[in-house]
Amino acid sequence: MEKKWMFGIGYVCSIVMANFFVSWFGIVEFAGLMFPAGALAIGLCFSFRDFVQKHFGHAKCWYFMFASLAITSIMGAMLSHLPIPLWKVALASGVAFIVSEAIDWLVFYLMKKDIIWRICISNLFSTPIDSILFVGIAFGSWSFLAPPVYGQAIVKYVSGLLVIPFIIWARTKYSPKTSNSY
Repeated sequence: MEKKWMFGIGYVCSIVMANFFVSWFGIVEFAGLMFPAGALAIGLCFSFRDFVQKHFGHAKCWYFMFASLAITSIMGAMLSHLPIPLWKVALASGVAFIVSEAIDWLVFYLMKKDIIWRICISNLFSTPIDSILFVGIAFGSWSFLAPPVYGQAIVKYVSGLLVIPFIIWARTKYSPKTSNSY
């Protein structure tokens, strides 16, 4: 399987997994932060999306975004008995993703820097917007100062940066002379 498909599958799976975790566990508290349970997976999703955009192109990236939304919506219909209805999580996820992924996509597209900088900056813009929209729709808390909102923004941003050590490792192991391969 080509590497680019691993990024595409990882992207879709991270969204579906995050939405399922939110529906099942709701808001959790860890290390003094309060956030929806799927925040860690969604942070990875933002970075996976950057790789999807890099390897599939700017336009085809949207196919993956809409596929993730469709899969979550279908799961919502099938798993409506969960503590937080998955349809509500799917709606919150869909709205938050359309807006925040568009912002992430645009910032990533406009930046002509190394992929690490593009990930850091595009996620910096998109994760707070995603957090406000998602928590607001799913849980009714619209203030960035609400613990689940800023907690989710922090967890998403930090988890999205977890790919950076792997990028650096891959560069040194596989392509020391072409640092822009990732």
